Amino acid sequence: MTEQNRRYVMKEIGKLLSEIWRIKGLAEQEYGPQHPIAKKLSSMHADAQLLLQEKSDGHKR
Repeated sequence: MTEQNRRYVMKEIGKLLSEIWRIKGLAEQEYGPQHPIAKKLSSMHADAQLLLQEKSDGHKR
């Protein structure tokens, strides 16, 4: 993968994290933090953060 592609992927994952966080906040306002939708969005956010971290760590090797 070229450096340009890596930067693009990292940028898009960052956007994804922002959108998941925003929607999670809306879901928590509507349904509460214990609702399955809010919990799933939290899980998705954590997975995307892990992916972003793996990409960052993998690039540094």
